[in-house]
Amino acid sequence: MTANLPPLTQDYFLEPAQIQIFQEQGFIHLPQVLSQNETDAYRRVIDEVVQARTKHDTRQLSEKSPYEQALTQCGHLWSEFPEVEAFTRSSRLAGIARDLLQADHIRLWHDQALYKQPGGRGTDPHIDMAYWPMLDRIAGTIWVALEEVTLEMGAMQFVPGSHKIDWEIDQFTIRENTPILEQIPEGFKQDRVGFNLKPGDATFHHGLTVHFTDPNQSDKIRKGMTVIYFPDGVRYNAHSHMAGHHCAAGTADGEPIRTVKNPILSSKLV
Repeated sequence: MTANLPPLTQDYFLEPAQIQIFQEQGFIHLPQVLSQNETDAYRRVIDEVVQARTKHDTRQLSEKSPYEQALTQCGHLWSEFPEVEAFTRSSRLAGIARDLLQADHIRLWHDQALYKQPGGRGTDPHIDMAYWPMLDRIAGTIWVALEEVTLEMGAMQFVPGSHKIDWEIDQFTIRENTPILEQIPEGFKQDRVGFNLKPGDATFHHGLTVHFTDPNQSDKIRKGMTVIYFPDGVRYNAHSHMAGHHCAAGTADGEPIRTVKNPILSSKLV
């Protein structure tokens, strides 16, 4: 662990009502997951590694692809930058995932910093599970605000209950003009729900929850750091269009995903 970085080991306690909200809606807002001091420390670190990853890209926003205009995306940071490891592998964040996903043991999929530049386009509606070659459709993402993040800046918005839909997930990756909102069946709420986040606030959403953002209409970079988790025992789908994902490399079809890239980060006390 890098010296002078907070370890993030103290638990974040979830009330039963919060777990129920997540189960019903497929997402939840979690205030002050990190303190101001913790947020400041990790923001400095993550700013530095994002700069290191992107320093050779001198293109203007207008020169980038539509996807790149929506996000500056830097993933799998913890294995390349030791200073990020305390964040990505923290027991506090993993404990939230464990409790919300109702898992005995929670494993890491990967981390990613998601920065949206001023003027950056919105992120199109999608479900994350379309990117993960998992037979068992249970995984989730914590999204931590490193600075204030408002709806005007492109804070995430969610479709309540959409994680309960039996999605044909291979057709719903992020792309322009995605039809996913048109595919929501009658009986499911389609009201968008979003949150203005203070530094250190977080959201957690299920891998099947539809979510998206509006453009960043501010003059500030929207800064978020995410970690994706799945319960121990989730099996690999070799027939997925994402079967080549390196986080499951070497796993046989139908076998649990348990590579060196997927350490157990939190276990339920018994």
